[in-house]
Amino acid sequence: MSAAPVGDPIVVQDRFELFAADLPRLRALLADYAAGAAARGLTLVEERVAPPLRLADQPVTLAVRWTLPDVGAFWSARAQSHDPAVGAFWAAVDALVVARSRQYPLAPDALPPAPEDTSGLAAEPTAWRETAQLHLPAGAGEAQLGALAAVLARAVELPGIDAAVLSANYVADYGAGHFTWDLVYPDRATAEAARTSPLWTDVLLPALDEHCAARSALGLETVGAGGRDPGLKDGVKRTALFRLLPGVSADVADAFARDTLAMPAHIPAIRNWRLSRAVPLAWDAGPGAPWTFVWEQEYADLDGLVVDYMVHPHHWAHVDRWFDVESGAQVVDPALCHAFAGLEQSLILR
Repeated sequence: MSAAPVGDPIVVQDRFELFAADLPRLRALLADYAAGAAARGLTLVEERVAPPLRLADQPVTLAVRWTLPDVGAFWSARAQSHDPAVGAFWAAVDALVVARSRQYPLAPDALPPAPEDTSGLAAEPTAWRETAQLHLPAGAGEAQLGALAAVLARAVELPGIDAAVLSANYVADYGAGHFTWDLVYPDRATAEAARTSPLWTDVLLPALDEHCAARSALGLETVGAGGRDPGLKDGVKRTALFRLLPGVSADVADAFARDTLAMPAHIPAIRNWRLSRAVPLAWDAGPGAPWTFVWEQEYADLDGLVVDYMVHPHHWAHVDRWFDVESGAQVVDPALCHAFAGLEQSLILR
């Protein structure tokens, strides 16, 4: 694993640029915030301002340092950052400061290894793939899950289809449905023709309508993909759905995509990967605004996802800033989908 051990302490440094006259107000806000931060596991270490004088016409920088015990504490604190009080604090700060950022300083000799050159692992999927999160009603049991699965098993009979894979998600939470359903066609025209067939209109779609409380059904337009193990079997597939916040520029969206696609170079446990633009389909019936991206990874085992992926600093200290209201760089809606399920055979690079 090319990452710091889970038990290493983490330094959190917030930097606020503001005019000296506004320092008392910011420090008062921070005093109120500190109590909630402590409850989430952050320990306040110090506050420092630079330069060491008051400037009338230029901002000064207030640096605030916190510590967290380890990466587990980081993710625990992040899970609690969705508290409306946390969002309200940062909204008040943003109204006061010129700029802000959050970083995680590390001792120079503690840097993880350099990323792998994955350019030779790039892939260009040629099939048209669709992926869906199928949400059954709350409290649905094995009988309801089994009834839907039995009908959807017939999807392999759709005209022109190459593959249909229905996977029960390990956890129907974090925006995930009870099932991930992946459909592979040679091209988009074949997929659209298949949805005019009696099997789709009279059997599959009615079953979805009957059993699903909601479903996110998306076509995939590849942004970037690659693989270390395209023949992977008996692994784990993770499907993440993201929507950008309103007003995010194309340049920023591209930067987010680049950072996301750089993750496999840092995290070898990601065996295969694909980032796609999400294309809502005619049978989509998902809650909320349309999704922007679908980020898929395949792992040899569950530890690759819940350990290697979660503890690597490229994830929590770099890519996560795009998701974190506290980072000063958030562009992704916190209402995302994180689904993971067993995988018989690799499919995301098809």
